[in-house]
Amino acid sequence: MTTVKAAETPPTPNIKYNTLPTTYQQYIHLSRYARWLPEENRRETWPETVTRYFDFFDWHLKEFTKGKLTKADREVLESAVLNLEVMPSMRCLMTAGDALARENIAGYNCSFVAVDNPRAFDEILYVLMNGTGVGFTVERQDVGQLPVVNEEFNRTDTSIIVPDSKLGWAKGLRELIAMLYVGQIPSWDLSRIRPAGAPLKTFGGRASGPDPLDDLFNFCVDRFTRAAGRKLNSLECHDIVCKIAEVVVVGGVRRSALLSLSNLSDERMRHAKSGQWYTTEPQRTLSNNSACYTEKPDIGIFMAEWLSLYESKSGERGIFSREASRAQAVKTGRRDPDHEFGTNPCSEIILRPKEFCNLSEVIVRENDTMPSLREKVRLAAILGTIQATLTNFRYVTSGWAKNCKEERLLGVSLTGIQDCDLTNKRKEGLEKRL
Repeated sequence: MTTVKAAETPPTPNIKYNTLPTTYQQYIHLSRYARWLPEENRRETWPETVTRYFDFFDWHLKEFTKGKLTKADREVLESAVLNLEVMPSMRCLMTAGDALARENIAGYNCSFVAVDNPRAFDEILYVLMNGTGVGFTVERQDVGQLPVVNEEFNRTDTSIIVPDSKLGWAKGLRELIAMLYVGQIPSWDLSRIRPAGAPLKTFGGRASGPDPLDDLFNFCVDRFTRAAGRKLNSLECHDIVCKIAEVVVVGGVRRSALLSLSNLSDERMRHAKSGQWYTTEPQRTLSNNSACYTEKPDIGIFMAEWLSLYESKSGERGIFSREASRAQAVKTGRRDPDHEFGTNPCSEIILRPKEFCNLSEVIVRENDTMPSLREKVRLAAILGTIQATLTNFRYVTSGWAKNCKEERLLGVSLTGIQDCDLTNKRKEGLEKRL
C-alpha cells in the first residue's frame, strides 16, 4: 500500500478557526473526523484534519490523473474549508490518507444497486462497511434474475475461513451464498476476527467482533433453506440486505443507511412494516422503503397503497417515480436517460445501478451576498470534481467504476439557508436568484 505523504510546501491559508468555534462542533470533529495520532497520543486539531484531506488529494491527483492542485488553488480551497465557508465530502474528510488510498469507495456518500445477481449481497456488505449509504431495489424484474435455490440442503465438511478485514467479510459472505445456492451448508471459522472493541488503525473506530457476522451467516442459512426449490422473493432479498446493514451498524463505522425500492403492486413489501414487524423482523428497521412508480397508477391501486401506509403506522412505503427521474435526467441534456434509475437513501440523487455519488457543501451565512454565494458554490463544485476522480475500487465488479467514470456525479448542497435573506424567501425574487 502506498502511504500518502504530506505536501512539501504546506500552504499558509488565513485560518480563522484554529479550533472550531463551538463546543458542539469540536465534539463532532473529535468524535467523527479527527484521526488518532499515536506518536503524539492525541487526536488531530481541526487544521490538521483539513491538511490531511488536501495532502491526500495532492498525492491522488498526481498519482492517478493528469491534473494537479496548484499551490494557489489549494490555498483558496483550504482556507474556505478551514474557515467553514464550504465543506468537502465528510466521508473523504474522515478517511483521507491510507484508508482512502486503499479503497476509494470510502470517499463516497451514497450509492444504488439492483439485487439482480448474487454478487449484490456481498457488494452491499462491502460498500456499507466503507461507510457509504446504499439505495437498492428488489423489484420483480431484478430479483427475478436471481438463480433458483437448490431443492435440498446438506451439511458439508467445508469451512469458510474469514480473514479480519472488510475484504475478508465480503468474500466470506460471497462464498456462503454461492454454497447455499447449490444446497450446501458449510461451517465457518471466525477465529481470525479481532475481538469487539479492538481499534481499527487504518479506517478508524472500533471492531465489532465476530458475533454480528456469525448472526448474519445464520440468518442467510435460514432464509435460503426456507426458499428451497425456488427463487428468493423480494421480501427475502430485502431482509437479507437489512440484516447485512445490521451487521455494519455494530461495526467500526457510522450507522448504515438503506433505502429499499419495490414494485407498487408488491404485496409482500407493501406490508413489510405492518403489525409487530419491529419485534418479529427487527432487521427491517435498518431500511426506509419506497414503492417505485413507473406510470400513473390506477386509482384503486393508489388508494390501497395509501391505506396500507396509514394502517401500518410506520409511514411506509414512500414514493419514488422512475419516470420523473428519467425526465429529470433528460432535462439537463448531460445524462443518458436509458437506465433503470434508482436513488440513494436520502432520495435526492438519481443513480444508475452500481453507481456512487460524492457530496460537497456550501455554508450559507447571514451576511452572504450573491457574489459570495456564487464563489462558495464554485469552490464546492471544484472540491466535488476533485473527489469524483476517486474510481479505484478494489472489490466490487467493474460496472461500478464504469458508471462513475462516465458520469462522475457530484452534489453541492446549501446549509443554513434560513440564516440568509437571499435564500430564506424574506426577499422577493428567490427563483430568479437561484
